[in-house]
Amino acid sequence: MAVALVLQTQAPSAAPSHCDFLARVAETPGYPDGIVLRKSRVYVAGPALGADAGGVPSEIAVFHEKSGAQLDTIPIQGEDLAAPHALTGLTIDGNGRLYAVSSQLGVLRFSEKKHGTWHQSVYAGPFPDVPPCDPASPVDLCSPTTLELPPMPSDIALAKDGSAYVTDAAQATIYRIPPGGGAPKIWLQSAKLAGFYDLQGARGILVSADGKSVYVTVAFSADAPWEGRIYKIPRVPIPSENDITLVHVFPNFEAPSGMGLGEDGALFVALSITNEIVVVKPTGGELGRFSAATNDEIPLDGPAHVAFDGRGGLYVTNQAVASGGLEHFAVVEIDVKDRGSKIPPPKLP
Repeated sequence: MAVALVLQTQAPSAAPSHCDFLARVAETPGYPDGIVLRKSRVYVAGPALGADAGGVPSEIAVFHEKSGAQLDTIPIQGEDLAAPHALTGLTIDGNGRLYAVSSQLGVLRFSEKKHGTWHQSVYAGPFPDVPPCDPASPVDLCSPTTLELPPMPSDIALAKDGSAYVTDAAQATIYRIPPGGGAPKIWLQSAKLAGFYDLQGARGILVSADGKSVYVTVAFSADAPWEGRIYKIPRVPIPSENDITLVHVFPNFEAPSGMGLGEDGALFVALSITNEIVVVKPTGGELGRFSAATNDEIPLDGPAHVAFDGRGGLYVTNQAVASGGLEHFAVVEIDVKDRGSKIPPPKLP
């Protein structure tokens, strides 16, 4: 099976190009989110935030990159299965160890002892439940939001020096974790990172090509919920509100989510509501879009995260949250003719 996509450089009527369907993701826990590649294996985390995992553990599904065959399943240990639980952002270090963002447990590290056998440990976390700031009752630790919500840790990015950055989609917060792990520390809080009411704010995160900044997507901006945004923040020890730069605006309920970094620093962004992948210049402005053809058997449906295959293709996780089409839980590959950033991941202690 395949998905045909269209690159919209000048107008939505551009001719469709071809893209392969890689693998279906099991309906339980379903809702695939983070994705990363290493050698011939594709790792997919799930379920997404706010999804019903069906009382089973979160997991990392492992697929063969070429055949799409499922090679392994890494179930998460230690979750309270009676409570909401999710496994969202996913990345890998220079030693081949996986890092997954758990809504209950924090950042988990997985070391492969031998093929198919993994050791799980807590790298950082869990993330704190930070109450909204109340000017009438000031406290030392609060978030610039208007609604009391539990933490929603969403995505993770590793910098060259080994620092990890994690977004919280509910609490308008970005955490920094030092090289080697430890308790997550608030790196930046801002109302610009807040979502509207209980909709997601800060979602995807990645480090710029030069390593000096991070880019963050906001799915539904608190002051204009129809707008999704990309912000750029300098990677300094303590950034301020004035350091946050608006790079790009998506004006029509497009819900930008995960991002990938192209060869020349362009941002490949998943738009989870309009079912597209958009290419944005690092300074703002769109270079093109990919969207599924209407007759595709497995279309782009709630794309969440992306990962380059290093040969010109882009893997995308289909989350299908809005459509509810569980048969669309899948990984698809788009021919984007971009091999992705060649910056090697850091080797962490």
